[in-house]
Amino acid sequence: MEGKDSQDLIAPPMSVPLDRASTATALLEMRRQMQEVQDALEAQKAVYQEKEEAFSRREDNLRNKDLELQEALVLFNRYLKQNENKRRAAQNAADMERKQKESKQKEIVKKRQEIQSLKKEWKELETKVERNEKYKEFLQLVYSSFPEDFDERDHIMYRYWSLKQTHQELKEKQRKIETETEELSRKLKDETKAQQTLALERNNRMAKSAKKFEKILAEKSNEMSKIEHQETQEAATRMKLSSSISSVDNLYKRCCANEAQVLNKPATLSEQSKEEISTETKVALTLKKLDVIHRYLEDFSSIVEMWNVEKANEKRKISKKETL
Repeated sequence: MEGKDSQDLIAPPMSVPLDRASTATALLEMRRQMQEVQDALEAQKAVYQEKEEAFSRREDNLRNKDLELQEALVLFNRYLKQNENKRRAAQNAADMERKQKESKQKEIVKKRQEIQSLKKEWKELETKVERNEKYKEFLQLVYSSFPEDFDERDHIMYRYWSLKQTHQELKEKQRKIETETEELSRKLKDETKAQQTLALERNNRMAKSAKKFEKILAEKSNEMSKIEHQETQEAATRMKLSSSISSVDNLYKRCCANEAQVLNKPATLSEQSKEEISTETKVALTLKKLDVIHRYLEDFSSIVEMWNVEKANEKRKISKKETL
């Protein structure tokens, strides 16, 4: 609605076409149009001013209402807090009253139980009084029957209490004796058990020692078997060694004999008595003899090769002569 009013105020008025009017008329017409536009603007400003004042009044009203609502909200919150506090106080008071009621009810039940217990105790006391009255009559009868044994009626009870105390002392002594007997019996059982345990441990140690001794004997037997086997192997090794040394000696002697025949000189290695030569020395001499035999065989191989070469040369010469 406000937009339509502003459009109506701003719309220019109807005018005569300027191309048909004179210049003065055109100017007057333009001034009139300008005046109308100015009037329309003033009217619109007035309308806007009125609307702005209305908006201001409305804003003030809204602000006042807002403040009133806030104050009412604060009062309402205060009222709710007060009601909540009252409710909690009332709840706490109700809880306290309920607890007190329960406590009082428990106390009433306890008192009733105490009353029942007292009534029961009172009845028991009445029963005891009646029974004691019978005992009183009985004591009076005993005193009347045996006045020479008791000076007064109460002396019967004194004697009873003394006899009862003596009986208790005798029972206590009997209990102590039984306790000491049980203790001695327990010690005897423990000692017997300890002796049995010691005997068992001694037997176990003897059995372990016997097992160890048997194991040592078995290990000794195994070691003796190993030593015998080792000695047998050493003897076989010595026999093989002596056989090898003898074979090497025979080959060495043959080589030395052939060398002596060829070169007309004695053997290279001097022979020693077997009693003076140790095994290590024999092995060392045997290795030296093997070296000599090796060199002899190399020389023999070279001689045979040279002889074969000479024989081949002679054959070639003979064949050449035959061809000629």
